[in-house]
Amino acid sequence: MGVEDKERIETRFGPLWSGKTEITFCGSVRTLRDVKRSLGLEGSDAVGIDLHELSVDRYAFRFYDGDDRRVVVLVLDAEGEILEEHRAHVAEWLGDMYHETGLMAFDPDAMANLLRKKIAGEV
Repeated sequence: MGVEDKERIETRFGPLWSGKTEITFCGSVRTLRDVKRSLGLEGSDAVGIDLHELSVDRYAFRFYDGDDRRVVVLVLDAEGEILEEHRAHVAEWLGDMYHETGLMAFDPDAMANLLRKKIAGEV
C-alpha cells in the first residue's frame, strides 16, 4: 500500500469530501450515518467522509477508519453488500504533518477534521 492506493481512490472516487452526504440507496434516501449504521460501524472509530452513486446498482461509502488510520472506500451493491474495499493510509494525504500529530492520531474525529482542513487548503 502507498501512494498508488491514494491515487486509485482519488482517481476513481474524486477528491475526499467531493461526494454527497446522502444518496438514494437500498430503496430510500440514506445519509452517511445511515450507511455507517447499516454496515455495523456505529460505535467504531469510523468517521464518514462521503457517498457516491457509481451506477444504477453500485454505491461507494468513503470514511476515515481511526482504528488503523486509513481512508477506506467500500463499494456496495443495491442490497448493501460489500463488493470492493480500498484503503490508503492517512499519511498519504497529510505527509509530514501526520508525523507531527502526536496524540491527535488516536482521536479519529480530530484526524478526520485535520484531513478535511488539509484537503481544503486551510492548513
